[in-house]
Amino acid sequence: MTFGSEAYERAWLLRQTVLRAPLGLTLGISERAAEASHRHFALFTDNNELAACISVVPLPDGCAKLRQMAVNEIMQGAGLGRALITRVESLLAEQGVRHLHMHARETAIGFYRKLGYQTEGDPFNEITIAHIRMSKTLPVRG
Repeated sequence: MTFGSEAYERAWLLRQTVLRAPLGLTLGISERAAEASHRHFALFTDNNELAACISVVPLPDGCAKLRQMAVNEIMQGAGLGRALITRVESLLAEQGVRHLHMHARETAIGFYRKLGYQTEGDPFNEITIAHIRMSKTLPVRG
């Protein structure tokens, strides 16, 4: 998705609804401005309903940070998050990204472990809830 596009706006709303509203928080204007340099990905259903989204922060030396993975609440458990992450990992690997990391909510650790991510360090609080750093090395493609 292109930053600021209609698809991006829909993803922004999904992330607000799924990730922040349950915590009584709102995605801020400064966060939004920072996302202009991020890459944004989404999975849509056949009838153009937004199913899942994720943002990727490009970093130096073949690294990137995954941020704000959200799956439409009525579609959770159908494998759509897994499908999106798998496709994004493949695209990033083809483009030379070799290492991904994220700050995963403790409630999502099992999901990311099943996708090959490893925990690093101790849990910490971020946006009022427990998170842990997780990472994964992508296979060389080409």
